[in-house]
Amino acid sequence: MDAAGFDPTLPGFRLIQSWMREKRVLSIELVDGRRLDGRLDWQDPEYLALRRDESIDPILIARRAVITVRPLI
Repeated sequence: MDAAGFDPTLPGFRLIQSWMREKRVLSIELVDGRRLDGRLDWQDPEYLALRRDESIDPILIARRAVITVRPLI
């Protein structure tokens, strides 16, 4: 996906951005069945940067590997 395909006016983008501003803890389920919990630092057209509580650096998650994103609290 290129940057031209990344439309910040879409509802999903705006919802994720609001969760990031609120520093909500999210649960991200991946296509391989794993679940990662943490806070999103940023998003771009191809990746989500998830910071887990115990981690200094974020984990980059490819958007194509994500099944669901939901808030935990």
